[in-house]
Amino acid sequence: GEGNGGLPKVSLTSSHGSEAEIYLFGACVTSWKLANKDLLFVRPDAIFNGKKPISGGIPHCFPQFGPGPMQQHGFARNMNWSLADSENSEGDPIITLELKDDTYSRSMWDFSFHALYKVKLNSKSLSTVLTITNTDKKPFSFTTALHTYFSASVSGASVKGLKGCRTLNKDPDPSNPLEGTEEREVVTFPGFVDCIYLNAPDELHLDNGLGDVV
Repeated sequence: GEGNGGLPKVSLTSSHGSEAEIYLFGACVTSWKLANKDLLFVRPDAIFNGKKPISGGIPHCFPQFGPGPMQQHGFARNMNWSLADSENSEGDPIITLELKDDTYSRSMWDFSFHALYKVKLNSKSLSTVLTITNTDKKPFSFTTALHTYFSASVSGASVKGLKGCRTLNKDPDPSNPLEGTEEREVVTFPGFVDCIYLNAPDELHLDNGLGDVV
């Protein structure tokens, strides 16, 4: 289908009623709805022009997370991916998008690669798997993240599951983070927060303060 700015997007609907939308530009999931309530957040001023990364949803960070030798968060979030596969598993849609190196990517990162991004929509969950294959003749290293934006109440949101993790607090000085350990069972956000959690568990619980736990 056609999304904002005329950009191609894929709409998924589970037989259980949940919905999701994914733009081929950046392979960005921009919407995930349960009972017609969107659990993801896209900035109201997000630009859909096929050049600037989409500000919200689940943007890709690859092959670099954060600042570094190339542009912030790499190039995967502002390249056009293609639809590689689609299937249906007991009423739950699954799509796979792919990205390969081209002259644009190699101008920043001179390697051949093949990325596959599988998105599965279930009745009460959305699962994403990113697989990177080295198709070059030389080894490479990379960093990656799925930079998810959840809809949340800033005063009501909280996270469980981080107690005991080592922390690097980048507030007040991002260039000289303070080391510590998280002592709280429930992490809240009473003010500005810029903190890294090391060796976090695979499963965390986000109470978005809007009646949902993700």
